[in-house]
This record gives sequence, structure tokens and C-alpha cells, in this order.
Amino acid sequence: MSKSGFQELGNLSERIPGLINIARIAIVLPLLVMHAFGVYSNGTHIGMSFPPVEFYSWAALYSFLILLSVARPDWQWQTLDLPNASAVVDISMMRILVYIAGGVDSGFGILVLPFVATSCLLSYGHYPMLYAGYASMLFFFNLLLDGSIRLHPFDWDTQPLITTVLLCGACYLVAMLTSFAARYLEQATESASRHQLAYRRISGLNRLVLNRVQEAVIVIDSTQRVWLFNKQAKTYFPGLVVDQQEVVFGELVTRWQYHPDKPFETDIHIFQHAMHVRAVPLIQEQTELLMLYVRSLREVAAEAMSTKLTSLGQLTANLAHEIRNPMSAIRHASDLLQEGNEADALKAKLYNIIDSNIQRIDKMLEDVSLFNKRDNISRQPINLMKFWLEFKQEFTLNNPDAIGCLRMNMDGNNLTVLVDPMHLQQVMWNLCNNAWRHSRQDENAITVLIRPSGRMHISIVVADNGKGVPPDVRNHLFEPFYTTEKQGTGLGLYVARELAHANMGQLHYHPEMNGFELILPKEQARDE
Repeated sequence: MSKSGFQELGNLSERIPGLINIARIAIVLPLLVMHAFGVYSNGTHIGMSFPPVEFYSWAALYSFLILLSVARPDWQWQTLDLPNASAVVDISMMRILVYIAGGVDSGFGILVLPFVATSCLLSYGHYPMLYAGYASMLFFFNLLLDGSIRLHPFDWDTQPLITTVLLCGACYLVAMLTSFAARYLEQATESASRHQLAYRRISGLNRLVLNRVQEAVIVIDSTQRVWLFNKQAKTYFPGLVVDQQEVVFGELVTRWQYHPDKPFETDIHIFQHAMHVRAVPLIQEQTELLMLYVRSLREVAAEAMSTKLTSLGQLTANLAHEIRNPMSAIRHASDLLQEGNEADALKAKLYNIIDSNIQRIDKMLEDVSLFNKRDNISRQPINLMKFWLEFKQEFTLNNPDAIGCLRMNMDGNNLTVLVDPMHLQQVMWNLCNNAWRHSRQDENAITVLIRPSGRMHISIVVADNGKGVPPDVRNHLFEPFYTTEKQGTGLGLYVARELAHANMGQLHYHPEMNGFELILPKEQARDE
């Protein structure tokens, strides 16, 4: 038997010593009362059948055993290498009582049987024949002492002998039955232990798998009672509690009941969140359950966009690489043709056209290369006040005319975003460059407003005092390669928005502000 099986069996039978002690008290106490006060039946004093000295000595010894078992019950448990000591003591004490009472004809011999049974239980079913044999040996030894068995078999007293044989047979029968029950209990306990261990392993594995799933997993029944959910579900719905009804799933349960066996998918608003739900019916032990896989529609869209942009990024990277080689050859050929032809005004004009278009293509390739770096993200906490001071200094160094023309207002102290610093630098550079080109380029040219946006995000608005974007152009602002300027590539705002998305943010144009709003995730404090 395994160690865990012994432990489980010990837990199941730990009350046996207490029950044995109750049986001892139930034997000693009535005998003491009968002997002390005298109980008469047909004029005979039953208590007088016990010799006083022997009986009180036996009662005192057995009472000491009872007190010892109350104070130290663990003495009755021992290893299985030897028969149980307390079992041997109880059987011996019962045989002494039989001898004091006058032999097997007194009827007290039957008291041995319960202790033979408990002896097998205390030994977990081991040594049943040994306990029964020991009890039988004491029975026959008792016959020798009281003279029921003599030297000549014809002189034997048959009535005590028959009683003894019946009691011995009962001892063996009780020992075998109890041993069988204890062994069955042993096997059942070990089987339960194995199943419990397997259950714990499977439960732990299920929790590990469920908590690693990106989707929120929620299991409910037909009464909308929650059975199970993972950590992601708690993120979406902080109020979820196991065994509690959630009425927000009523629409899903109603749809499930129309077709109980068919999975379905749907978009639904839960707790004011737009969610995509994939529902899978389950039948577990005649219990119908519905497993819900829930994802935010915003996350689904962002994931789909990320997959599309990854493919697009690989394509544009290959195109950029292929275009650079012929462009380098064209630039080199143009430089060679310009040598010695400075006096030809027409050729100089043509060379200028070639050079300007080469520069435009170079700028486009540079923007494409930057766009392809959006997946190489190293997000870290950025203090916006410190960032703005450094950015403003760099921007005015590259645009000296903008000195004194940038104003910043910050609503709050110590606002910090979680973003890639190079991406934030590029996005702000594109927005401020656009704002400066389209502004009146005076002291109120560019206004930057930094403020919290809800609990989880921070808003950065870059506005200018120019004419604004015409209505017919607004729908094309973030389209790649769309531009209204002759020297523009049409990738600046597109790349800026993609970098914002890559950092779990958003970039929008607000006509009423005449500017762009960049929304970035806020760094969460540790105690939040």
C-alpha cells in the first residue's frame, strides 16, 4: 500500500480508538454497577459470581487502560511490522474477565468478538488469523484452567467445549470478514487517492490553460449562473463571482436555448463593452453548460489590423529594398551627366527635376522603413513634461522660426505614458511639422494640450491656428500616399497612426479643435 493510501486510510479510521474506548467503558461501567449495588434475578445475586479481589483488580487495570487511551490515544497506532499491541491487550483482558466470571458458560466470551474485529481494523486488515488464533488459544487455555479439558478425552466436559469451539469459529469468521472489509477499504482509499491526485493535476492544468488563453472564458448554465471563469474574464468583468447569476448573459442564454447543441458567434454589448462572443454548448454529467469565449471588438480589430499590416510591412520592405538599387544607379547616372554641362540651362532644369524626384522617392523609402519598424517596440514609462521640454528644444533647433511659437498646457502633474520613446518622438515630430506648415507661423501657431483621458489613457492634442483641413480631405487624411502637397509623400500621418496603434493607442483628427489627438495608455501605478 502506498504512503498516501495509508494516510487516507488513517484519516478515515482515526476515530476507531475512540470507539474502542467507548466499548471498554460500556463493559467496565455496567459490571462495576452490577457488582457494587447488586442486581438480583430469581433470588441470586449476580454480582457475587465475581470474586471481589480478582474482579476489582481487573476493573482497576482496565480502567487504567481506558484513562491511558484518553490521554494518549496514539499509543494504539503502530507500524504494521508487528501485531497491534492494544488489540492483544483487549483480547487478553476479555479472556481474563471470562475466567473470573467462571468460564465460557458465563456468556462473557462473546465480548472477545468486537475486539477481534477492531484488532483487524487497527492493523489495516493484516494478521487476521493471528488475532483469531490468539483468542482461540486463550479459550482453550481457559478450558484447561477450569478443568473442562482433562487427561482422558472421555472425561471432558462437552458443553463448555462446544461453546468454546463455537466461539473460536466466530473469532475466525469475524477476523476474516473484518480483514476483507479493511482490505476493501484500503483499495477504495488508494483508488480515491489516485483519482483525487489526478483531479488536482487536471484542475491545475485546466486553470493554467484557461489563464493563458487570450480570450475571456466564462462557463454559465441555463439559469445564467456562473460556474467558472479565468483571469482575463475578471479583467473584462471585475464583478464576476462563481455561483452568482449574471443577467447580462440573458440574450446569449436565450439564443443558446433555441439550438442547445449548436455553437454560435455574435457581437454583443456586455457591461457597456462591445464584445465578440463565441459560445460552445457543453454537456457534463447531465448538466447543460455554455462556455463563452469573449474578446473585445477593439482587440479583435487591432489584431486583424496587425496581421494585415505585418503582411503589408513585409511587402513594402521588399519593395523598398528593390527600389533603392535602381534609384542609386539613376542618381549616379544623373551626377555623371551633369559634369561639364553647367552652361546648358535646359539640361540643368532637367537635372533638377530628376534630383527632386529622387529626393522625394528617398523620403518615401525612409517613411516606409520607419513604418516597418513599428513592430520593434520597446514600451517604457515616459514622463510627458520631461519629454516635451526635450522635444521642444530639438524641434526649435531644426525650425528656428518656430521659437516662441509653441505653447503647451498640461492638465495634471506627473503624467506618464507607457510607449516606445522613438515612436512617440516620430509621431510628435510628424504632428508638429504638419501643424507648423499649416499654421500662420506666429506666436500662437501651435498649441499642445496634455490631459488625462479616462482612467487608463492620456490625451495629447496638437492644434494649430491655420485654416484647418477641408471637409473633402478629412476622410483621406490617414490614407497612405495621399497628399495635397507637391513635395509630400502621403505617408507621414499614416505612419504616425500606425505607430500609435502599435503602442496600444489611437490618433484622430478633430475639426472643432483644428488639430490631432494622440491617445496613449497611461502607466498604471502599482497600487491600482
